[in-house]
Amino acid sequence: MSPATTFHIIVVAQSNTTMDTLTELKSIGDLRGKDAIILFGKTRAGKSTFINDTYRKKVVDNKPGIYSDNREISYVNQPIRVDGRDVFLVDTIGLGGSGKYHDRLSFTWKWLSIFHPGNHRRTGLEPTVKGILYFIDTMDSAMNEDNIRNLETLKALVGEEVGECVVFVTTKWATKEEKMMRKRLENNLVGWEEKIREDFPESPILRLDDTTGRLDEEDLNTLSLAERTTKEREYHNNAMRVLRQLLTKIPTQPILVQKEMMNGPLLLRALRTTTLGRTTFLYLMKDLARAVLVNAKAHVITSHFFNMFTKLAGW
Repeated sequence: MSPATTFHIIVVAQSNTTMDTLTELKSIGDLRGKDAIILFGKTRAGKSTFINDTYRKKVVDNKPGIYSDNREISYVNQPIRVDGRDVFLVDTIGLGGSGKYHDRLSFTWKWLSIFHPGNHRRTGLEPTVKGILYFIDTMDSAMNEDNIRNLETLKALVGEEVGECVVFVTTKWATKEEKMMRKRLENNLVGWEEKIREDFPESPILRLDDTTGRLDEEDLNTLSLAERTTKEREYHNNAMRVLRQLLTKIPTQPILVQKEMMNGPLLLRALRTTTLGRTTFLYLMKDLARAVLVNAKAHVITSHFFNMFTKLAGW
């Protein structure tokens, strides 16, 4: 599996959004009273591209490569208007696919911090998060351990009671003329569909660029201005279609991590008192146990654990 996962907040009111309009989300209080949509997925699954398509300009720099550029959870501070709603897109740390194990730990720690009541004024449990988009690169063929962990992490963050607010978005579809590639991508999707139906039975699986295909930046640069404008309009319409679908089911209660953090457990304690913390910590313990079988030198394993833990805690 190569891509990794991240989050953002969300007909078209054109904004003057530029690169400097991404603001780090340090507390859920920063978005109090606003409609937020979180973008989740592996690195290179298409989260940043989706944001740029939504705004029809480069809001997020999406350089090619396997490593996640995103080290923070941040939001676009200019909303996009979707069917009468001003929606904020939240971009998160990519999960898996980057070859950097600490991504999932960082992701967990930052979300626990964001929802900790010590970081914002406690005024009840209004659902700030209005939906979650989980991006799947159709080239990502295997429902392997990494992908399963990402879906379990998503489930631990959101909870079953508001699971219908999650929409899965498949990206990077070949055009229908590319029959062989198209067949391969359709086969890749089968394993994903089975797991999603099991864990998120109410969630739709949408095809972002199914009818238009997707040109990379290099190919777009070869088009005439009129042709490029047409393509960018198609990509924007694809993104808006997904947002409208997501907003047909607005949750009436907060996501699970917001509920569990409401009573304000100490952040380190939240690693074992919240579903998200326990899920992440369990994966860490499994990986450490696996490492012991490969290398029985206790000091190596202890050092590995200490380094990851201190990075997670920000010490």
